Amino acid sequence: MTEESTQPTTLDVDTILAAKQSQYKTTEVHKEIDIETDIGNLLATDNNVLEVDKLKKDPDDYLMQIARDNVQILINEVWKLPTKKKEDVVLAELPAPTTTLPREKPIPKPKAPTKWELFAKEKGIKKKKRSRMVFDEKAQEWKPRYGYKRVNDPKDDWVLEVPQNADQYDDQFEKKSKEREERIAKNEYQRLRNLARDRKGKGKVPIPPSSQSWNKEQLTKALSIAKSSTASAGKFTSSLPSEPVPKNTGKKRQYLPVTGSSKDEKQ
Repeated sequence: MTEESTQPTTLDVDTILAAKQSQYKTTEVHKEIDIETDIGNLLATDNNVLEVDKLKKDPDDYLMQIARDNVQILINEVWKLPTKKKEDVVLAELPAPTTTLPREKPIPKPKAPTKWELFAKEKGIKKKKRSRMVFDEKAQEWKPRYGYKRVNDPKDDWVLEVPQNADQYDDQFEKKSKEREERIAKNEYQRLRNLARDRKGKGKVPIPPSSQSWNKEQLTKALSIAKSSTASAGKFTSSLPSEPVPKNTGKKRQYLPVTGSSKDEKQ
């Protein structure tokens, strides 16, 4: 071995560190005009004027530098917020947004008032919120106004008084059950008439006047509208025996995306 090979190799640590640091940009960014930040929406708005010469020379690199600086300013603002640690991850608590974002879909049109709403407005009747629990005088306890174990449940009536002018051989339980079914049918009929009135001018009204007879097409159309008017849009509504599959029930509205193609944005 020669004498030169036995000597230890010297490393210039300062030069290596300087070369490494030159690969990464500083976190301190200075702008002629401070950019506007909305931390709640993680939004940064840069109002500085673009340098036309650099933009024409290399637009991709120039725009990438501007985007990098703006993101760095946004991250610096995020780190100024109070943080907390959860499962070895540091989380920042974002404030409430200050920028009002536009709606994705158009504002829905107001529904036409029902007959009862028009009558209540004309007479000055105001809707009052009723309590859910009602005191049952018979059971001497509080019961729900509707639903399971409700007050005045027909199942609780094990005996009924026969009216004075009624036939003593009439089944009062069956009579009471029919009256309840008639009330339900009347309410459903009024609801369908309100739907038909709302659809006026939007095509053929599916419910004819009471003086006309119902045909098969009108019955099918009215049944389809009634089933799809539930909270689940008819998903959990049971079908009748041998009920035909409704046709021409309408198409779902399609809305164009606001942000455009995600593939183009990634590029």
